[in-house]
Amino acid sequence: MTKPLITVVGSLNKDLITRTSRVPGAGETLTAESFATGSGGKGANQAVACARLSKHDIHSPPKVSINMVGAVGDDSFATELIRDLERDDINTDAVQTIKNMNTGVSVIIVEEQSGENRILFSPGANYSLESDHVLEVLEGPDHPNLVILQLEIRLELVLRILEFAKQHGIEVLLNPAPALELPETAYPAISHLVMNETEAATLSGKSGNDWEAVARRFHDLGVKNVIITLGGEGVFYASGERRGRVSGEKVKVVDTTAAGDTFVGAYAVSVVSQTADRDDVDIEQAVRGANKAAAMTVQKKGAQEAIPYLGELPG
Repeated sequence: MTKPLITVVGSLNKDLITRTSRVPGAGETLTAESFATGSGGKGANQAVACARLSKHDIHSPPKVSINMVGAVGDDSFATELIRDLERDDINTDAVQTIKNMNTGVSVIIVEEQSGENRILFSPGANYSLESDHVLEVLEGPDHPNLVILQLEIRLELVLRILEFAKQHGIEVLLNPAPALELPETAYPAISHLVMNETEAATLSGKSGNDWEAVARRFHDLGVKNVIITLGGEGVFYASGERRGRVSGEKVKVVDTTAAGDTFVGAYAVSVVSQTADRDDVDIEQAVRGANKAAAMTVQKKGAQEAIPYLGELPG
């Protein structure tokens, strides 16, 4: 039996992570608790999450094939990013190397006490990913069961991919981070819209916490499944007439950097695994599993290094 295929189109960044007791004010200098580097980017993180959450442990074969499409510069950061993806059995053949460009970088500040982070994203080569290259990959012989997108690549490219996917009947999961307003014509191409509270407010234009109203707005625009992550408060989901809320997991938060990306990866793997056996998807099942995976991630430091394997999740 052919494995389901998830194609992730998105960013690859080198993470520069500073941990501090608090964020400094304007003009203030603080001594940090620690500094580290790591592999990241929302696209790469979500690809790693898909790979790890489709296998029991590091030695197990993945149950889902993962294809990464993105761009890096011609520098040492690029070599490290590609190496780390391939270590997780991710196909990197479609990652472009852009000459005379820097690889994308994310400068991340993590507050030690809360685990909350602030991120400055410098796109570098991510913004030079070529539309024709991406569409050539999607048109290839390996037809993806699901395409995952974020907004750390050019919005123009994201919109073109959405249009292509709609024309060719390819399901798309969009994680609209960083949050940007989208044209209404983009939404009918989105099968799964997975976002946090801030992103939901930005895209819907609705403030407050009436998640039913927010979901209706996106359903009216053509989105099939709306998922809103609420941090420690859990997750709200709406799929057709089905809607509900999954409570947050009670854990000690160390670092939230890759929590959202882990959620997306776990959710995506559940969706394609379910549709391999039947036509419909149990959204609540996918959300509950993703919620548990994200809760595991926040208990560790870092981005990709914090993402768990399926076998690490509680039963």
